[in-house]
Amino acid sequence: MLLKKQNLVEENLRELERVVMLKIVDQKWMDHIDNMDELKKGIGLRGYGQQDPVVQYRLEGTEMFDDMIEDIRMDVVKILLNIRKKEGPIERTETTKVTGASLEDTAINLVDGNISEKEGGMNKTVVNEGPKVGRNDPCPCGSGKKYKNCCGK
Repeated sequence: MLLKKQNLVEENLRELERVVMLKIVDQKWMDHIDNMDELKKGIGLRGYGQQDPVVQYRLEGTEMFDDMIEDIRMDVVKILLNIRKKEGPIERTETTKVTGASLEDTAINLVDGNISEKEGGMNKTVVNEGPKVGRNDPCPCGSGKKYKNCCGK
């Protein structure tokens, strides 16, 4: 019985580590891609400073990647060390259905062994109730301009 509980706790901890790592890597990778786009936009100015833009892009990109890896390591360790176990009954549910809940909520639920779906279910599709406005029709906002030159941009 004790071995079974210990095995369940280890399994929950591995699942917790996996979820935390995936969420952080996903977030940091998207930030890194955005940062690389910004670097690409501004790297051409290095030519004015008598620096080869290609070499500078490679050097700064490598440095940014190394910083991203270090940030991932630090954030994972910080979150895993700050997790507190909730008291209560342990219920085993499907752990692959992780919703858009915050990382800390997901981590705490994984320590307990239960993951609940986010309240409210899926997002609802927005439906516009007004008539469809053509591109050359007057804008419905009342500016007097054509829709394509006002709100239709």
